[in-house]
Amino acid sequence: MTILRSFTFYTIILSTILFYKLSAQDQSSKVLYAGVKIEGLESWMKEEFEQKFNKIFEDITDQMIDDKNVLDVAGEELDSLFSEINDFRFKQVADKMDVAYIFAGKFKNVSPDDRKVMIQGEFYRYNAQLNSSFRYDVLRYYERMDAEARAIKQQMVDSLPTVTTPSSFKNVLLLFGSILLVGILLMSLAGTDYNSTGDGSGGTPVTPA
Repeated sequence: MTILRSFTFYTIILSTILFYKLSAQDQSSKVLYAGVKIEGLESWMKEEFEQKFNKIFEDITDQMIDDKNVLDVAGEELDSLFSEINDFRFKQVADKMDVAYIFAGKFKNVSPDDRKVMIQGEFYRYNAQLNSSFRYDVLRYYERMDAEARAIKQQMVDSLPTVTTPSSFKNVLLLFGSILLVGILLMSLAGTDYNSTGDGSGGTPVTPA
């Protein structure tokens, strides 16, 4: 019975450690989309261009941090980032916002023909843990940017190792809850059995006749 109680106790302890470890992993997988900077486009086209990139994050909205306060918290760091995109400036933003990944892009219209718009630039994915960034180079006519945005999503967003974390985390949470309930039940049964059988040293003394 002592072995059963010990097994149950350590099962609960290990399950608790696993739960908090995965909880920390889920929190550290947060993503910041810092936006894109685009030059040489009319205002309506600029807005449309920004929407194309907003859509590539639709599948991981539960990992994205709320960007409403980003400018208030890291406005100066973001300005520095877009003035010169590099890993050092990415790190400044990541430290300020406490995120694992940052996405940002910088583009301009390089077409010599006023009747055509050609987009040139780079889109970045920064990994805070590795302190390094992956760059995707773009040189496309504007009418082909939908296909280019899909390619960027596939290569840079869908390939994130933590994209599936929220789903697996929920499964582990359910498993943890089940193990905890079973452990409590086993400890309860072990305690009941122990109390009912005693330790073998008690009993009512018998008076010799």
